[in-house]
This record gives sequence, C-alpha cells and structure tokens, in this order.
Amino acid sequence: MAEVVEEEIQLAANAPPSATEQKFVVPFRHRRRYSLYLFPPRTAGRAAGRVPSRYVLFDTGSDLSWTQCVPCQRCNRGYYLPLNAIKSGTYRHLSCEDPLCEHGTGTQCSMNYVSPGATDDLCLFRRSYGDGSKVSGYVGSDIFRFGNSIAGGGDGYSFEQPVAFGCAMYESTSAVREYSTGILGLGIGPLSFVAQAGVNKFSYCALSPERNDLRDEWRKTTSYLRFGDHAVTSGMRIPFKQDGYRYAISLKSVTYRRGGRIDQQQPVPIFLREEEAEQLPMLVDSGSALIWLPSVIFDPLLKRIDDEIALVRVSDPTSNPNINCYFGDMSDVEAVSVTLGFNGGAELELFGDTLFTEGSAGSYVCLGVAGGEQAALGMIAQRNTNVGYDLSNRDYF
Repeated sequence: MAEVVEEEIQLAANAPPSATEQKFVVPFRHRRRYSLYLFPPRTAGRAAGRVPSRYVLFDTGSDLSWTQCVPCQRCNRGYYLPLNAIKSGTYRHLSCEDPLCEHGTGTQCSMNYVSPGATDDLCLFRRSYGDGSKVSGYVGSDIFRFGNSIAGGGDGYSFEQPVAFGCAMYESTSAVREYSTGILGLGIGPLSFVAQAGVNKFSYCALSPERNDLRDEWRKTTSYLRFGDHAVTSGMRIPFKQDGYRYAISLKSVTYRRGGRIDQQQPVPIFLREEEAEQLPMLVDSGSALIWLPSVIFDPLLKRIDDEIALVRVSDPTSNPNINCYFGDMSDVEAVSVTLGFNGGAELELFGDTLFTEGSAGSYVCLGVAGGEQAALGMIAQRNTNVGYDLSNRDYF
C-alpha cells in the first residue's frame, strides 16, 4: 500500500482559485529504506504559524486520505507529532448528514464519539488493508493547498471547496514510518482526493533510488505527480475496472526470460490466459512496493529464478517473510527479466531495479515479486516509466 522537496501540500486558511480550473504538478521523492513514494503536506493555523512539514504516501489503492491527529494515543510513531487539526481556521468536523458520510465506503455516524472540537454528531471512518493493518478515527474537512507548484509558481494551488480526510485516532499501518504520517487517497469513489478535487486525469513517473547512495537518505532527483491537464496519458492503453475503490487491470500472461539482449533465451510462459473471462484481475497499487502474484503463478516463477541465478539465499534481512533475498549485487541478476502481458495488448517488461531491489551496502539483492492471495502491481514495477490514469475513459497507461 517518494522523495521530498521544499514544495508542499498545505492545509491553509486562505484559498487561491480552485484547482479544478487550473493545471498543477506536485513534486515527490523516494525514501530508499522502505521504497515509499511520499509527498509533503504542511498545516497552517489561524495565528500560531505553521507546524513542521509532514509527509504522506500517495496511494492508488486507497480512497480516503488520512493522517494521524491529536491525540492518536494508539498509533505508530514517526518523526512528526500527530496533526492538531482544529488549529486551522478552515478545518471542520464532517457531520453525519454530509453526503460523503452517508454514502462513503467504511464511514458511519456516532453521536457519542469524543474528539477535539466536536460539539454534535460525528462522521467516523475505518479502513483495513491487505497486510492486516487497520486505521480508524473521525472525518473532517479543510482546504488542501499545493505550495509553489512547478507548473505555475507563486503561492501554489488550492481548492475553494474543502476536501474531506480522515483524522486517525487508532492506527497500526505500514503507511506511518519515519517521515510518513498517513495517506493521500487516489483511488476510486466519492471520498477519493481526485474525486473531491474534480480532476479526471492524473499521472506520475517514479524514479528509482540512486544505486550509489547506500545510506538511508532522500533521493536528490525529483519526480512529479501531475493532475488534470498536466497529466500525461499517452501510450498503450490498458482498460481498468473498478474493484471497490481500487483500479483493477486484467493480467493475461507472465513470462520469464534470462540472457543478455544479444543472447536472450526464448521466453518461458509461466501463466497464459487468452480469453478475457479467464484473465486475472490485478490491482494497481502505488501504496505497495512489491508486485504480488497468486501462489499458482509465483511459486513456479520463483523456482525458475532460483534455479537459474544460483545465488545463496540471505536469511530474512528485511524481517519480511514475503521477500526473497540473495547474497550478491545487481550485476548478478541483470540478465533476469519477467514480462507481464495485459488485456489490450500492452506488455510490461521487468528487469534490473524494476524487478529487484538492492540491499544495504550492496551486499544482497531482493526479488520485488512476492506471493499473495491478490495480484497487485506495486511501485517497484512502476519505476522509471510514466503511469497515467484517465478516469473518464477508465484507461490505465
């Protein structure tokens, strides 16, 4: 379920013209240690000035944006304190009668829930994720502002209409680590940030971490998340379907190949379904680092890779039982490639750092594919290529 620069998303008291009338581009960066792609929000109070910058994971596998809020006593702890939302002059609690609460997924009404600044009924939210983690709290709204946009400069962009987001009171997710304090939801549905912002397109190009930077630091090269008219939606289209609040594309084939570009072996089919009805739904999830495949596909693929790279396994250096790691470096696996074929004819070849990640000090490499119940295309596979979403035509590029 992103590297950071000085430009920021801000919750602000004063709102320039609506972003639905503008084009905007927001920078993000990569956090090497956890393969997270983040961008930075900041809040502005009425008179007390702005609190320190905080960062959120942008997630196409989630609809409701959320961040930790005061007091958040049963929450993970990162580098930043929970947000004190009521210090913003434009923050409001979302009432039970609000259509977003009445019709939103995973929201409910409570008149007995105590929260800072609440005087009457309150809209509550709860979310569960594929790794078993959960988050819950209350829903509020505020003006979202993107400061110093690359597209327009100046004071940046904001929305005249406040955006609803979750204030987490209980949270045990992997979205909160070090710099990250929550999620910007880019999924499908009325609570999604893109739906509330009124944009019908967005895109991003997430760059790989620097290989020569073996420390856990921010990558200096900036990537960009593009909304509206600035979104890049070109190339081979893949139709997507709605799976709850998530984007699902149809996986038609998985093939394995080994060898250099001159002496490549013939591709070995691991999975093939020509008929659309038999194809496998695959979620597009920027909130996850890994590529997930069902065991019926993953197990033979892993055996093929293990047999042919012939590297010694590392004993769980990441403390993640789903990840397979090996002693060696990227040069030992550079000839390995896996190609994913999709409905519509598009193919995505994974090799190098879109298939493997490099461990600490370059002493081991880890496969970016794991076995799970649901197929999902995480951010390792989406590196170094433009990824676009056309929400009106339901196309993924």
